[in-house]
Amino acid sequence: MSQRRQEMPMPGYPQEGQYSQRMPQPQDYSNYSTSPPIEEFNRLGVNEHSHHRPHHPGQESHAHQFPTETQRQTEQQHEALQHHPSNVVIGPLLRYDRIDHVAKVWRGSCLIVSDDTKPPVMSLHIGSERGASRTLHAHPELLDVYRNEFHFWRFPLEIPLAEHDQTVVYTATCFVTRINFTFHLPAAQDNMRFLFYSCNGFADVSKPLQKELGAPNHPLWQDVLDKHATMPFHVLIGGGDQLYSDDMIEEEFMKPWITETDIPKRMALPRSMFEEPMEAFYFNNYVNCFGPKGNPLVAEAFASIPSVNMWDDHDIIDGYGSYPSDMQNTDLFLVLFANAVRFYLLLQHHTTLKRAEADGMIRGTLPTCNSVLTNLGPQVSLLCLDARGERSKYDICRPETYHRIFDSLYRMVPPTTRHLIVVTGVPIIYPRLTLFESAMGGIRDFNLATLVGKTGALGDIINGQLNNWNGDPELLDDMNDHWGAAGHESERRLFIERLQKFAKHRSIRVSFIAGDVHCCAAGKLYSKDMREKEEGDPHLMMQVVSSAIVNAPPPQALLTYLGQNATPVSFNGNTEEKMFNIFKMSPNGNSRTNQKLMGRRNYCAGYFDKEGSNKLCFWIQAEIDPGEKRTAGYLLAVPQLLFGPAGLQHLAYHY
Repeated sequence: MSQRRQEMPMPGYPQEGQYSQRMPQPQDYSNYSTSPPIEEFNRLGVNEHSHHRPHHPGQESHAHQFPTETQRQTEQQHEALQHHPSNVVIGPLLRYDRIDHVAKVWRGSCLIVSDDTKPPVMSLHIGSERGASRTLHAHPELLDVYRNEFHFWRFPLEIPLAEHDQTVVYTATCFVTRINFTFHLPAAQDNMRFLFYSCNGFADVSKPLQKELGAPNHPLWQDVLDKHATMPFHVLIGGGDQLYSDDMIEEEFMKPWITETDIPKRMALPRSMFEEPMEAFYFNNYVNCFGPKGNPLVAEAFASIPSVNMWDDHDIIDGYGSYPSDMQNTDLFLVLFANAVRFYLLLQHHTTLKRAEADGMIRGTLPTCNSVLTNLGPQVSLLCLDARGERSKYDICRPETYHRIFDSLYRMVPPTTRHLIVVTGVPIIYPRLTLFESAMGGIRDFNLATLVGKTGALGDIINGQLNNWNGDPELLDDMNDHWGAAGHESERRLFIERLQKFAKHRSIRVSFIAGDVHCCAAGKLYSKDMREKEEGDPHLMMQVVSSAIVNAPPPQALLTYLGQNATPVSFNGNTEEKMFNIFKMSPNGNSRTNQKLMGRRNYCAGYFDKEGSNKLCFWIQAEIDPGEKRTAGYLLAVPQLLFGPAGLQHLAYHY
């Protein structure tokens, strides 16, 4: 049998060389990269080979239309609106909030940023292949106004679910007539198909390399939309760096900070120098990165798949939270962070700092720290940990914040839940960066030529790369950002141990998913004496690393070093952690030496396998050829947890 990584055929259409062997057992991770179970791909539909379709910003792909009569009724309903086209610079942006499984109601919102001074009206036509349909109208609330010109209109959405999938076609009076958008709802009893992505932009990547990687067309987003047209996703999980603010350092208003060599004078630069240009930068950056004119493919995805987001450093600036406290308390950083928080909450959560907690976010110790806890169906819950809103060099989150998060977990996660997905921005389980951290921290005391001589290619990575914000080595903020950094190791251990207790108490399997590192990988925590009994191991926690959907991979020398040093590590007592040899073959079919980390752009598609022993399946979709939209999948199938009285209740519920 060929071991070449390949795209899967359309369901029901056998292809030459199709895989036919039996699906491997859940613990047999070594086989996942060479023998993907064809029936799983077909059921999810994430790897169908679909032809390129033209993208029309602001218009749905028409891949999932209603029957002709229902489509005609939809058009009539929408035409009944009195359209008054305006200047829409961002939107529509869909956001998923939660499903009320008692009332069988989907709750979310839609955000439009336009120059409308009067509230537009939204029309939604909900239908299905069974022919039943209804039309709803939504009226917005005004969240904010940018410089008395652009208004942030939030449309609250509450849509009744049915016993079958539904399609929602919607438009608003601020758009030109006949421009419709589409999103999809699961059946009331089903779990959602989800898609995770991170690092949606370029940082320190030359223009020629960006072009080589397909910019500005973003081929992986094309791949996402093609797969969504074949088998729609219900939710889009942004795992951090949904946009990059790094270009701020090149702006004219930043020159006084960059050119001032006297550190006390730099720190004392007044707030008034930065207030207006900083506000304009963040607003315009979102317009360029989320808007239909600046980024049409991403805008189409955001209008077609409701999002749940959590920020990371580049949504603010590179490394924010890992700089010295005196620097982050300067007027420049205070103005910078205030604007980053404002537009992040508006455009990624459809809320404001004042109302975030009332809108369902878990408020941390500081008001700028707001985590998300929701459900992706009856059996799957999602926690997006805000690891940036109150971060410092010493704390990722403060102790009181963890108390509030775990209180919410015990109170709000429903008893039917089998899996909890935890989004952390930066991976919890990842090869240690201790050599880099030590070298970077003392780089001013090193002779760089000696350092390069001692570490070979490793030295090439760090030699001469200084951060424009504070003059530290460029990778130092990345080292401090990691959970395994010396300053965060104790916090990491306590967080994981509390999750272990939660898993035991509720018999819920906890899995981590993160981005940030611009490569894909998989790892796990596990009990050393239960390697063959994973369903009964409450300490088994999988880590999926999926990054980046746009940004370029890191230097191969860095990945080689990390892969060579990714040996099993004792966590505590009987618990151990390690990385998997999941990438035995490259997406293009070549064998690989580094089988733990792969420097290919990627995203991750997932679903709950109700027919396969309640596994939670993560498919890492990696780019086959740089600059082209085809991807190949690598599976991590996470078993359910059956432990204690709660585990017996799960069994009784299932049977």
